[in-house]
Amino acid sequence: MFLDLSLAATTMTPSGDPTLKPGLDPASVTPGTLGFLATLFVVVLVILLIRDMTKRIRRVRYTAEVDQARAQRDAGPGAAADGVPDGAADGRPTGQDDTGRPMPGGKHGPDNR
Repeated sequence: MFLDLSLAATTMTPSGDPTLKPGLDPASVTPGTLGFLATLFVVVLVILLIRDMTKRIRRVRYTAEVDQARAQRDAGPGAAADGVPDGAADGRPTGQDDTGRPMPGGKHGPDNR
């Protein structure tokens, strides 16, 4: 048993000289310039995809908020039965809310497709 332990201990210790196997060229085991460029391409591509995905998710969220605000505005207590918008009855322009700010979904909003 002692012989097995001593054999295992001697084969597991690394030698102090880091060398390659005979017949291997040091240039063939490194990625080189082509490997670096391929990795750089993948990193840049992933960064661009993440930015695009973030923009699309943000656009979907804003569109949902605009649709929700539009539904609340249409079904709100000021919705007229005759189809006249809220702003037209009290003299305000029709594209503004109570504070005078433009309503979401105007000509520059996310619904402009």
